This record gives sequence, C-alpha cells and structure tokens, in this order.
Amino acid sequence: MNELKRNPAKVMGLVTAVLALAAVYIPGLPQEAILAVVAAVLFGGHQVQRIEDQKTEEALAETPELEGHERQLALLLAENAALRAGPHQKPTDTAPIPKVSNVDLDQGTYTLTT
Repeated sequence: MNELKRNPAKVMGLVTAVLALAAVYIPGLPQEAILAVVAAVLFGGHQVQRIEDQKTEEALAETPELEGHERQLALLLAENAALRAGPHQKPTDTAPIPKVSNVDLDQGTYTLTT
C-alpha cells in the first residue's frame, strides 16, 4: 500500500500493461471487458495527478515565505555570498536565506532583508 501512495503513476501503468497483455495472450478471456477495465484504469490517471499535485503543494508549503522567482533569487544570492566569502566556507543547506521582496523581473530590481 505504501508503494501505491509513493508512486501511483508507476502502479497504474503496471496494472494497465498487465491487463492489456492478459487480454491479448490468454485465450478465452473477454477482451472487450478487459480492455474496458484498462480504459477505466487509464481514466484513473486524473486521480493519480491529484495525488501528485497534493505532494507538490505539501512540498511548497514547507517554505511559504518564498515562492517561485523569489526563492530562486534568494538561493542564488546565498550561494553567491558563500562563494565570495572564500574557499574556506562551503555553501550549506542550513545557511540562512535572505528574504527577498519587491521583485520586479522586468526591471531586474529586488530588495533584500535579513
């Protein structure tokens, strides 16, 4: 059950492939019924997409203060500051990230706060 929650798209793909192969290679099975089940399982891809979207939303919720371009810019600025500090310090994932606000991508301007 954990595999289904972690990788629903893989499980759905495997189920549809096995059902389609069974319909073709096992004589006497009702091919129309099996192929209808395959179509229904493939339609279940919508539910799979909802699960994947929920995972993405949960990951984004971990950093609500920075989103999208602001987060990318903040990470680049933190890495740049660490590189300028010299070869003695290596950038780490636990380094504080400056807060970026008032980002104007058209003008290329932003404001940093610590």
